[in-house]
Amino acid sequence: MIITSNNQDGIELHDFGVGYLKGVLESLDSSLMSINKEIESSSVWEVESYCDHGEYLIGVGFCVMQRYLFDVLQDIQIAPGLARDLGPRTSNGVAVARLIHSAANYWKHAPEWHIWLQELKPKSQKTIDEVLHSRDSADYPLSDLLSDLNGSSELTLTGCFPHLIHWRKAVFEHIKKNV
Repeated sequence: MIITSNNQDGIELHDFGVGYLKGVLESLDSSLMSINKEIESSSVWEVESYCDHGEYLIGVGFCVMQRYLFDVLQDIQIAPGLARDLGPRTSNGVAVARLIHSAANYWKHAPEWHIWLQELKPKSQKTIDEVLHSRDSADYPLSDLLSDLNGSSELTLTGCFPHLIHWRKAVFEHIKKNV
């Protein structure tokens, strides 16, 4: 639930769900840090297993972020597609909220896509293309995307937190201007 109020600086948001989001992302980041430490001391034969585990947790993180996107939109009148195009953008000009949404959908649906990879629906192909974020391919596309969103090679889900806060503000500012 988000409560809005106006002050001299514009709109002020009181978001009760943001604490839940931050707590889950911090917990996942703690697990990712443990995995990264294991990778550093592992043999080449073990690294892939740890990377797969990290990719899985990053996918869960994107799903939690996607849930937050929907939580923000829950009680307001705005088309979800329009809302996902608001807020911060990557250096490639793509809306971060759109990428988070696509990454969550990719993680949830990728296991079923291998069955008919040659016959993907345009919407599914668009999701894959957005997650690849201008790459032709990637062994760990969610890890690569997370790195892009953080602007570094550091893989922390909490690094996306400021993007989500800016997106939320952009959504409410858009509504205020257009109502």
